Amino acid sequence: MRPLVGQMTAWAAEDPAVAAWARSGVPVGAEGTALAGAVLAWAHLHGAVGLEVSGQFSGMGHEGATLLAAQIDMLADAFALGAATGRD
Repeated sequence: MRPLVGQMTAWAAEDPAVAAWARSGVPVGAEGTALAGAVLAWAHLHGAVGLEVSGQFSGMGHEGATLLAAQIDMLADAFALGAATGRD
């Protein structure tokens, strides 16, 4: 996680618009963490939705909603948000 947060912190430092967006609701200095979380969530959701829509999960014995919940839980754990989501 640290390399990604570092790269996102550098991105925020280079782009004032990105930094301003990332700062909304997060402590000063946490922009890289906020951006890393946003990009990871986007990538996870994009992948899960794309696989579900294209029928790649068909016959695998699980529901898309179950996989999505597991992905959200993993992201929440990665950013120590489990207690905040109420999904521990």
